[in-house]
Amino acid sequence: NMSVPIIVVVRNKLRMLRKMKFLGEILILNRGMSLVEFSDRIAERYRRIILLTDFDAKGCDLEKRMSEYLTGMGVDIDIYLWNFVRKNVPVKTVEELPSEYERQYEKTVQM
Repeated sequence: NMSVPIIVVVRNKLRMLRKMKFLGEILILNRGMSLVEFSDRIAERYRRIILLTDFDAKGCDLEKRMSEYLTGMGVDIDIYLWNFVRKNVPVKTVEELPSEYERQYEKTVQM
């Protein structure tokens, strides 16, 4: 659902998500704020969010911690996209998604 906001960790991922036609609200994890503070702020405003951290060890740890905080505050976390990409797409960071997306698209068009 495009009306569910998506949380990313770095601002430059915003352009990448727009490039992939994600039109919903994009929330950037504020570096100057603790995860608990950020989670509090999210929980005050949203009942459901999409979480999209990177897919390396650091990103997996962040996903787990944020999911715990937000779930504990009653926010429904959608990690379907995160799990799907992690298991099926050969990328480690969210930034790599557009080029992989375009590569796959080119492949499909040429078939």
